[in-house]
Amino acid sequence: MIVNRRELKYPIGEMDYYKVNELFKNVLTPDPNNKEYGYRIRSLYFDSIDNDDYFAKMNGEEIRKKIRLRIYDTKTNSVKLEIKRKMNINQRKETTTITKEDAIALINKDYSVLLKYDNDTAKSAYNIMTIGQYQPVVLVDYTRRAYIHNENNIRVTLDSDIKSNEFDFDMFSEDVVMSPIVDYYNALLEVKFDGELFCWISQALTGLDTTNQSLSKYCSSRRFFENYML
Repeated sequence: MIVNRRELKYPIGEMDYYKVNELFKNVLTPDPNNKEYGYRIRSLYFDSIDNDDYFAKMNGEEIRKKIRLRIYDTKTNSVKLEIKRKMNINQRKETTTITKEDAIALINKDYSVLLKYDNDTAKSAYNIMTIGQYQPVVLVDYTRRAYIHNENNIRVTLDSDIKSNEFDFDMFSEDVVMSPIVDYYNALLEVKFDGELFCWISQALTGLDTTNQSLSKYCSSRRFFENYML
């Protein structure tokens, strides 16, 4: 699956979180996966031996990418392999599903397991990871509330309780010790859409105590690496 989208990101505090959650809950359709407090996402990010993707983001390069594995339950037997490409304000996400066993092989830097999948995403990931000698670099865990609108394929997400681990990459374990990526309550509001954004949504966003920023949970979670580089 390949999805081309535009994306806006807003870091928000606790009051704005509950404010926009109530707004979107009343005017948009809740994601079917939403539980009372949302649903859990765990992503394992990979980077090249030279950390090319990290530096591309930090240097503000207009064309960049990220590769990750994603699950919604540690007991799952299927894993999403995703390549996110950013081109200016537009993003492109390529997704395929692989087995838990093959995900573990990738964590152990055995890229050859991707050759068994007959799709462009797996082939592209194999080439990127082989040439760049990719390896897992950070595990990120958070809770998401999501809302959708069919017009312009609008999807609004609220991510909170964002935590990470830069040393333990066992994404299927409940025993991984995760640390908050910030020292205070915060959440990340993301708005993804095709074409143009409805004016009433834009107006709701202008009332927040924040601005659109090019934030990355991946880069924000690599604090140990960042401190080491400094």
